[in-house]
Amino acid sequence: MKLAEVQKLFQDSVLGEEPSPSLLTLLRPPLRAENIAETFAVYHDGFRLRMAEYLSNDYPALREAMGDEAFGALVEAYAKARPSTFRNARWVGAGLPAFLRATPPLAEDRFLCGLAGLEAALAKSFDAADADELPIDALGRAREEDWPRLCFGFHPSVLTVAATLDAVAAYEAVQAGEPVAAARDGADVTLALWRRELDVNYRTLDDLEKIALTEAMAGAAFGNICASLAFAHPGRDEAEMAQIAGGFLARWFSDGMIVEAAPA
Repeated sequence: MKLAEVQKLFQDSVLGEEPSPSLLTLLRPPLRAENIAETFAVYHDGFRLRMAEYLSNDYPALREAMGDEAFGALVEAYAKARPSTFRNARWVGAGLPAFLRATPPLAEDRFLCGLAGLEAALAKSFDAADADELPIDALGRAREEDWPRLCFGFHPSVLTVAATLDAVAAYEAVQAGEPVAAARDGADVTLALWRRELDVNYRTLDDLEKIALTEAMAGAAFGNICASLAFAHPGRDEAEMAQIAGGFLARWFSDGMIVEAAPA
């Protein structure tokens, strides 16, 4: 049997419930039959323990909120349903929020789903590529007639995530070494996340900024962003909406979110 075939047998056995008979046949000559299962369990169980360790490191707030037993059951179900396809263990837990949202009855728990999504988004933002911030002075070089056509490029770490207020509070509590509060506020929120140097920042978005940021990140020009805000609030003055959009733009520059600005 070729080495690649032996390696696949070993991998399949580690990922499966028990070692394959073909692998046991290969192991028997140097091992007594009664020691084969015990010896192989070192690899089989060790793999699952390491996966649980990685997920615990990636989702400390989720583990704290669920408790060790429930979190352990989630990890086991996740590893069984979605075996890792990555060589880098950093990405082992990337699909956990989606798995949680698709797995009853946990899928109905907006708090846990939001908490998992928040922790995954924070990790994704931290791991994003670097890019140079664009100073707000660059806007001064734009001609007045070009402003409606200005489009903006965002730092690779900028993203938005949906969560709940109680999920954000739980994450912050765990980061501060405090217990997760039993009382929950299930109000939905959208957060903007971005990394500056080695720190990932986040804040909640109000309805208007959520619209504006979503449009801008999708490539909409400044004039279209203003129009979207005016459409969302038809009772408000269009000039006021343009001023609000300009305020959001200034804040994004101040936060270091924007790396490019040019007319479409």
